[in-house]
Amino acid sequence: MTTPVRKIVVTGPFGAGKTTFAATVTAGLDGTLTTTETGVSDETAALKTSTTVALDHTSVVVPPAPTSAWGATRVTLFGTPGQERFAFTWEVLAQNMDGYVVLVDASRPESIAQAAGIVAAFARTAPACPRLVAVSRWADPAGTRAHLAQLLGTSPTALVPCDPRDPDQSLAVLRLLLDAAHTLESRRRAVTDGVNA
Repeated sequence: MTTPVRKIVVTGPFGAGKTTFAATVTAGLDGTLTTTETGVSDETAALKTSTTVALDHTSVVVPPAPTSAWGATRVTLFGTPGQERFAFTWEVLAQNMDGYVVLVDASRPESIAQAAGIVAAFARTAPACPRLVAVSRWADPAGTRAHLAQLLGTSPTALVPCDPRDPDQSLAVLRLLLDAAHTLESRRRAVTDGVNA
C-alpha cells in the first residue's frame, strides 16, 4: 500500500519559531522552502524584524524511525502567520490537515497566552486531528509540564520540548505527528472494515 502524502500545519504565536522550524526541517531533509516574510512595522519589531504574512511551505520526505509502523512519507508542511490579524488564514490552512504543531516559547508569558488562544482555535476547527505543542526555551519540563499544559488548554502528553533550530528535535516532532496520523488512520480503517464486513 502506498503511503499517502501527509499535510502538517505548523502554527503558534508571533516569534515562536514557525519559519525557523520549517527552515530546519527543509534543510535537514533536502526540501525547498517557500516563505512570505515581510518587514515588521509595529511594536512587535522589538522581538524580530520580519514576519510571515501568508504562509511558509515546504515538501519533504520524512524517513521513519526504526520503530515506526509507517514507511518513508512525503510531508507537505504549511507554516501559518502568528499574528492574530492574520488568523483568517489558520482555518484555510487547516483544511484536510493530518496533524499540526503549535510552537510556543516558554520563556515569554505572552507567547504562552497567545498559544493558548491558537490551541483553542485549532481545536475548534479540527477537534479530532493529532496535535503536538512543541515548547522551546523550557527550563523545567519535568516540573512545569502539568502547569504549562493547563495554561495552554491541552493534555500534558501533547507537550514536547523542541528547539526549532535543532534538526533532530524538529524531525522527532514530525515523526511523533506521523505516528499519530498513522494510528488514527488505522483505527478509522478498522471501523470501516468492521462496518463493511
